[in-house]
Amino acid sequence: MNVAVNMELRLLQANNGDAIHLKIKDEEAKFRNILIDGGTGDTYTYKNHKSKIQDGALKSLIEQIRIRHEYIDLLILTHVDDDHIGGILKWFEQDLQAKDLVKKVWFNSGRLISEYFQQEEIPENLLTIGNHHSYNTSISQGVVFEDFIEENNIWDRRIIKSGDEINLFGIKFTILSPSENQLKKLLTKWGKEAPVADTSRVNNYSISLSQLVASDSFREDNSIHNGSSIAFILEYQAQKILLLGDAHPQTIIDSLTNMGYSSQNPVRVDFVKLSHHGSKANTNNELLNLIQSENFLISSNGSSHNLPDKQCLARIINCKKNVNLHFNYPELATQIFSEQDFKNFPNFSVCDVQKPIEI
Repeated sequence: MNVAVNMELRLLQANNGDAIHLKIKDEEAKFRNILIDGGTGDTYTYKNHKSKIQDGALKSLIEQIRIRHEYIDLLILTHVDDDHIGGILKWFEQDLQAKDLVKKVWFNSGRLISEYFQQEEIPENLLTIGNHHSYNTSISQGVVFEDFIEENNIWDRRIIKSGDEINLFGIKFTILSPSENQLKKLLTKWGKEAPVADTSRVNNYSISLSQLVASDSFREDNSIHNGSSIAFILEYQAQKILLLGDAHPQTIIDSLTNMGYSSQNPVRVDFVKLSHHGSKANTNNELLNLIQSENFLISSNGSSHNLPDKQCLARIINCKKNVNLHFNYPELATQIFSEQDFKNFPNFSVCDVQKPIEI
């Protein structure tokens, strides 16, 4: 890291998921590593076309941290969907020293939420797994993760919710999601959710930006799991990053409004990690008007639900004067945007974010 740079941000190639690494030089000139989610299982290890096991981006990162004799000072699991938790569970399963590398974990588990609202846990949510090789559902994955972090005493065992301000290593975390209401929705039987409202199932990349802007309509994500996602503003010295997980836009809007932000007084941030991989159900114009930023981060390889949705990107491009769209799979951008799109909207550019961004 360049001596003058105090923060590096990297979106790991996590397939259709999120795995975000922040490396920060704290006030004592000590490097701190923050890992937000771990992508799918293949983000840790995967089989190549010859059926040989290869290291994924998450395993490579972990080995680099070990070589530098550093730690993951904070691991944040935003919520239990497989594309956020799968890579972490595979790491915990395959690496016997994982517990020694992680210093602190934030995770809103079902058990912790039940305690917080003083309600009994739902029996169907506590089905134990015969072996930890089968991660079939989000709830079973959450149980495995919770058991591991509790048994190894690395869990900062408290609810993380909107309105909280937490300071670690001189870094300020302002929590925007989930709200208490979103957490309460998890106090039901966890099962297979209904399809998320308006999340793309059909590729719309052939439709022009102009057409999408002209025909835009919005329906909000209705997924309970996504609604429970931890989202926050991370602030260190003069740098601010808005990390939205898979959060619902109205929850973020409510939090920012309660903090005094408005379309006339938007929150100013260096980067925005788009919610839910750029789903059109998780970013609306009302939210965009509360944010002042030129840099939007997209974590997706397009393999699930054709995310990012071009409708979402069209909203951003139409709303902002200058836009840099940062892809951790930059080849995806060539499928989404046509030459005519760039001619019609010269205010946006596409960036490759495979390498760390110095902030």
